[in-house]
Amino acid sequence: MPAAGEPGANVTLRLSVVKPVSGVSYSLQDKDSAPVDVRGATGRTMVFEIPVRLEAGKNGWRFLGAYVRTEGKTRRFVYIATGRQAGQAGTAWDRRAKIDLPEVTPEMASHAAADGLVLEAEMPGTDTKGAPTCATVKVDWAVKGRAR
Repeated sequence: MPAAGEPGANVTLRLSVVKPVSGVSYSLQDKDSAPVDVRGATGRTMVFEIPVRLEAGKNGWRFLGAYVRTEGKTRRFVYIATGRQAGQAGTAWDRRAKIDLPEVTPEMASHAAADGLVLEAEMPGTDTKGAPTCATVKVDWAVKGRAR
């Protein structure tokens, strides 16, 4: 079941940004580093739904799509941008958080091949100093079954 915005998408990454910094813009970033789905934070949790594809490749299953970045042969990740990186003018913040995608399990591949797969995770929107979270952020992805 293709997700909106990406032909052939069979996986939805549902990433919750918990306690984002109020007044700061947050967004996804596409492969060209352009902000997508920009939102102004109010301090309440924001949920980004990211359509991707799960396909078999020479080195096993891999995530692909307009938001999936690569590093080396196996690392796959997405960016959540804040401040200027998210297209917000007139702010001191110019950051992005790198969210690694999980290694593909047989359960994930099975769900993706059927009606689609939903993976959910939460990331903090604020670091320990009260600034927007940046750099590599460790999250725990959970399989939530099939897409709606």
